[in-house]
Amino acid sequence: MITTRTRLIACLSPKLFALTIASIAVVVIGCSKQSAPEPTLADPAITASEVVANSRDAMGELDSFKFELTHDSGNTALAGGLKLTRAGGVVSPVGLDLEAEANIGRAFVRVSAIVIDEKTWMTNPLTGTWSEIPPEESPFSFLDPVKLVADILGETQDPVYRETPGTGKELTVDGSIAATTLAALVGSVDPQAIPNVTLTVDPVSFFLKKIIINGVVQPEDDVGTVRVIHLSEFDKPVALAPPI
Repeated sequence: MITTRTRLIACLSPKLFALTIASIAVVVIGCSKQSAPEPTLADPAITASEVVANSRDAMGELDSFKFELTHDSGNTALAGGLKLTRAGGVVSPVGLDLEAEANIGRAFVRVSAIVIDEKTWMTNPLTGTWSEIPPEESPFSFLDPVKLVADILGETQDPVYRETPGTGKELTVDGSIAATTLAALVGSVDPQAIPNVTLTVDPVSFFLKKIIINGVVQPEDDVGTVRVIHLSEFDKPVALAPPI
């Protein structure tokens, strides 16, 4: 004969069983959370020197990129009394498309130039008219962004990480470089100067994205001169054509 007490136990047992299982699950989950490691910054997989070397290899494989030179402080002296404040353009296997801003005395001018193989076209700073000129007469005849990037990445001394890189972060490397290595950027240099450089490198592609050059490079520079170069649009299609 089934008593009232027996029926009550039979009714309560499934509920007690479910509560017991739930309690065990809570304990297990709690233990799992306590044992999970806290997220931390990843240790650098490669040294700062290897980052620079890898970036040189990666940049050497490119057919084109966009660059822009600006000055946080100071300017770059060019032939003809030009004081360059900004220059930017696109580099391709056959040449260079450049736009620049500069001062001549108190006058502000914009100049454009296109270099294709051995031919150079440039606008007149005053009239804006295009004309073909001998390369040796161009105030930008020294400018070679491809060589500049290769020289900087090949000659940066004592590279060190600015901070411990974490997963997915840009890699920032500080170092120093002889000013003579930067002739492809500024032309005339102070042969005794050794400015500091900061390189920002993509952690996946190792493309060089930014260069900061801090200190004297040209004889006319102040100690606090800061040049900044941004690089972008890697391997985008580029079509150069004569302007006239």
